[in-house]
Amino acid sequence: MAPTQASQAALFTTLPAPGVSPPQLPSGTVSLYKDASWSSPKVDVRTSEYVTNVRHQSPMVDTCTWIAFNLPPGTVMTLTDHIVSAGQNVADLRDTGASIDLIGVGHTVAVDLIAYKMNDAIASFFWRIVDLTRGAIEMFDDLDYTHIRQVIFLADFEPGVIHDISRWYMNDKMTSVRWRSMVDRQTAALFEHPDGAGASYRNISGTISTKEVSDLRTVGFDDKISSFRWDAIVPMKEIIAPFNVTAASSRSSSSLVSTISGTNQSSLPQPVTVKLRNSTSQTVTVSTEDQFVTSVSTTLSILTSEKAGVPGVGEIEATQTWAVTVGYQYTNTTTRSTSTTQTVDLDIEQQVSAPPFTNYEAKLLVNIGQLPPTTYKTTATRWYNVPVSGAQPDPSNNNWYKRTEEIQISMTGALAASTRADIQATPL
Repeated sequence: MAPTQASQAALFTTLPAPGVSPPQLPSGTVSLYKDASWSSPKVDVRTSEYVTNVRHQSPMVDTCTWIAFNLPPGTVMTLTDHIVSAGQNVADLRDTGASIDLIGVGHTVAVDLIAYKMNDAIASFFWRIVDLTRGAIEMFDDLDYTHIRQVIFLADFEPGVIHDISRWYMNDKMTSVRWRSMVDRQTAALFEHPDGAGASYRNISGTISTKEVSDLRTVGFDDKISSFRWDAIVPMKEIIAPFNVTAASSRSSSSLVSTISGTNQSSLPQPVTVKLRNSTSQTVTVSTEDQFVTSVSTTLSILTSEKAGVPGVGEIEATQTWAVTVGYQYTNTTTRSTSTTQTVDLDIEQQVSAPPFTNYEAKLLVNIGQLPPTTYKTTATRWYNVPVSGAQPDPSNNNWYKRTEEIQISMTGALAASTRADIQATPL
């Protein structure tokens, strides 16, 4: 099953909480309590009242002891010790001091800042929507995933690039680490120096069964981190199985008409071909939830026409079925476009029969039906150059690791749904 914001949010470490349950909060609310009591003075911070991806001064500066919050899965509020303007990336925590990430799980959660080691140390905050399906690395400044935690949300940082975190609080302080939300098509490396030099820890991967180290002294990397890099494991080869779609006609559908007239002066019926070509009426948007895709390409073609009636006699009706072929690209880039919108050329023809000794008018009507937002399932056969869960070496393809994966593709738009061809004739 593909990871979701909710399933990913549940994988993060639970932060230390007071022994008394907090009051229940409406979604999108963070409550800052002055003392270690739910009855102490508090201030509510509502995401609806603050611009996202902007750092704000806390309404309770350096006087917060307990926190209660209720945020939707995928919503993250980061509170920091220092008030520092953000650079190009609001998630870059340089010079902000200690911090705490409140990761929404869809219900009210509490944090004890005394146990977390940030009592009376919150001066600023910012919130944003994070794609948790891209995974994260949780860094802790003490053994066994305790005390101050800083999270590297991979969606916030470009893959394939060394990121300097030497001015983060966690620089040379990380003692334990977890990456339970990383999926099996991701790897990461942690480095001793800001430029990626020096000692490193490279056993961070979504493909391995154990995704944590409770004591980094055991691997010789305690109190050393100053930079990191993450990479997506992209397939060396990929074959996505085509799938079929049919648009639905309705009273609100538009239509296109092509007419041809003429005279049959012979004593035999004559075939008449009516053609319709259009390049503007059909528009389709195709999108994917695959978090590693950087662009999508699509080809649509008419696969079959299920006809009713006898060709050449009276009226001919047909339902159009479209074959969809999808291609993915995975090139590392700071820009991701997981959907594509395109116009689809329409080229349809039908043959009818003109009776002997008649003037005739042949007409082809094409109904453009709506394709409501729909998710289609198909499969992708992928070959990787490193082991991934469930994959087997394929001798016929460089011994790459082959795996068939279910993928979901969403489509919406307008396509030819049906056609009707008929002919009206009058005797000469």
